[in-house]
Amino acid sequence: MMRWMGAAACWVACLHLCASAQDSARPQLTPATAADYTVATYLAQGPTPWTPADPAALRGVRPDVVVALDGSGTHASLQAAMDAAPAVGTASHRFVIGLAVGTYRGQVCLQGKAPVALVGLGKQPSDVRIVAARYAGEKKRPGVDAGNPCMPAVGAPAYGTFSSATAAIFSDDVQLSNLTIENDAMNGVRGGVGYPVEAAESGGAQAVALMTQGDKIQLEDVHLLGHQDTLYVRAALGHAGDRVYLHHSLVAGDVDFIFGAGTLVIDDSTILSRAGRRAPGEGGYVLAPSTASQTPRGILVHNSRFISEAGVGLGSIALGRAWDQGIAKGAWQKSTSPNGQAVVRDSVLGAHLGPWAASTARRPFSASGNQANRLWEWNNHQVGAGDVAGQSPDWSRETLAPHDGWAAANGGTLGGSDAGLEHTYTVRNRAELVAALAPGAYPRVVRVVGRIDLSTDANGRALGYADYRDPEFDPQAFLAAYDPAVWGKAPPSGPQEEARKRSVRRQAAQGVVKVPSRTTLVGVGADAAIVHGTLFLDSVDNVIIRNIHFSDAYDYFPAWDPKDNASGEWNSEYDNITLRVATHVWIDHCTFDDGSRPDEAEPVLLGRRVQHHDGLLDITQQSNWVTVSWNHFHHHDKTTLVGSSDSQALDDGKLKVTFHHNWYERTRERTPRVRYGAVHVYNNLFEGGTDGPYPYGYSLGIGHQSRIYSERNAWVTPPTVPTSQLLRALKGHRFVDNGSTHNGSTVNLLAELRANHPGVNWDADVGWKPSLFLAMDNVADVPSRVRARAGSGRGKAD
Repeated sequence: MMRWMGAAACWVACLHLCASAQDSARPQLTPATAADYTVATYLAQGPTPWTPADPAALRGVRPDVVVALDGSGTHASLQAAMDAAPAVGTASHRFVIGLAVGTYRGQVCLQGKAPVALVGLGKQPSDVRIVAARYAGEKKRPGVDAGNPCMPAVGAPAYGTFSSATAAIFSDDVQLSNLTIENDAMNGVRGGVGYPVEAAESGGAQAVALMTQGDKIQLEDVHLLGHQDTLYVRAALGHAGDRVYLHHSLVAGDVDFIFGAGTLVIDDSTILSRAGRRAPGEGGYVLAPSTASQTPRGILVHNSRFISEAGVGLGSIALGRAWDQGIAKGAWQKSTSPNGQAVVRDSVLGAHLGPWAASTARRPFSASGNQANRLWEWNNHQVGAGDVAGQSPDWSRETLAPHDGWAAANGGTLGGSDAGLEHTYTVRNRAELVAALAPGAYPRVVRVVGRIDLSTDANGRALGYADYRDPEFDPQAFLAAYDPAVWGKAPPSGPQEEARKRSVRRQAAQGVVKVPSRTTLVGVGADAAIVHGTLFLDSVDNVIIRNIHFSDAYDYFPAWDPKDNASGEWNSEYDNITLRVATHVWIDHCTFDDGSRPDEAEPVLLGRRVQHHDGLLDITQQSNWVTVSWNHFHHHDKTTLVGSSDSQALDDGKLKVTFHHNWYERTRERTPRVRYGAVHVYNNLFEGGTDGPYPYGYSLGIGHQSRIYSERNAWVTPPTVPTSQLLRALKGHRFVDNGSTHNGSTVNLLAELRANHPGVNWDADVGWKPSLFLAMDNVADVPSRVRARAGSGRGKAD
């Protein structure tokens, strides 16, 4: 994350702000002062503290009146419905105006009415649109209205910024939900030359979508679309309230598109910088507060996402600037002039953003001194222009390249790249992840920030053995019941085995999270992680998973199988990622491991070491068209299955998987172990040892009906590991390798198989030849290149 750090000067305001970088372009709050800039403290600024309504309650209300363009409602005009709302002080309950699906053209004004709710009756915000096309400087024409009724600019020859507003809310205690408000006057114009004639003559381009002047105005699932001056939050002169709370919403624009003197909180929302209208290379600004100097809090952006449309240059958009409203250049005065206040915290900032900029009155940006600005940040994730997975502005929308392995076949792998903004999520905990992955037939992008523990409850409390154990499960009784000396080789059955299975189901209900089709799941930054659970891709198509560290899918209740191997085995249930009947899947730049609970540290029970981890990544049951690239698998036993059983005849013709540029470090076996699949394995690094908790077993398992095509892989092992150990024959008989090395020397792996398994009729013709692959590296370059690039938080390949 990029930080601009300067001198340790201290600027002390009424709230005693002091940070270590006050003279820098991106001043940061300290942990102590950050506690003063929260959603609660901003919403407490007013006559009394304000807690907005539960979002679910906003959409569940029953309308008093319904506006419908086809005449089926009580009103055909939105303005008429607003006018019908009771005046302030006369209502017995909140007056709810429902808007049927449709586009409502024309400017509207709600004034002197309270309490009121305006609710879109469609399935999503885009179903109900309130749209107008006025802009500042547009000349009035005979017979045309005077602008927004709340501020009509009567007598003026042209519209101004205020009168351009599509919707104006000049009332207290108003709720808006599930709708879109748009000013489309500037859509499709570019620079001064491309504007309508009037805009070019005036030099103006301000076109407000929503203008507010009132206290306790709540917006939930609202889209505000414009270009310059999209959202204008006003404050009445000397007024202590004028609070606006915008949650789970979208604001889009290009210049000063969130501005005003009111108190505004933007929470868990998306802020989109738009392209197309601005001249190439011309920048813009996001926030433009004009907070009164005596008002401590103006604009707060919390837990939100700053993103951009394609074509917006890296670093071309300033995070914001103070709008010194009404102040001429050089006339700004401390304590009397407006001094815009804004904090952006706990948010994801796209690479299109640069630092704060000079004010509109050309007051230079400074965090200290006589003209100090009040613009700060805290705990943001700044994406960079570099090539680290999840940090480039395009990674969450990036699709698999043509020819990049089997996942490029049959239409390629798109994931959720075409997701709408309403289905673009940033998640920081299990509850948010589960909500973002809720079933639905729509593309989605899910950005993972920080570490998400799947074994936690709704309050974030860590769950473990005691939480999942069935009351009747007794591990000592289990061991006594199924001791081979007593029980023999029969599969366990009876009360203790049933109690164990109930415990397994309880853990699975919490720790297994399903990923739907058309999903891109990408980690933001180098520390994105999903731990203590399983991502389950079951009967889905088009999924991309990138830049996430998966760790410790721990099974508290492993099964005992007395028939597994000669002496029985403990078998666990959970992989970090499981694919079943999953197609078009790309798993890239991820890390997989057992975390801090390695199986080697577990006790030996019933004569075998207890195993609490299964695979890291298993691809089974007719899964197809999968590419696994640039991942780091390390310190684990049974790593990856491709195909789960010799008896799964339906897998024949499926399980087409490519593995390339993966780093297998201290993985004992199954990298991968293949049944049925046509699997391309190239440019991977297999690195093992004979000492320590994960001694090297083998890499490629040639199983029943498998057809592995191996090329230019590099094995690095102690010299005591023979080349014959790199492969294991597991009822397969077809295999080919070209150009691989063991400790730097070229090897003939098929000859090794023939020498060590003379009874097998080995066939070098696997029945297919790879055609979907990127340019291969020289095998000599594989170790250094893969070590440097594979895994989460690592650089994208050159």
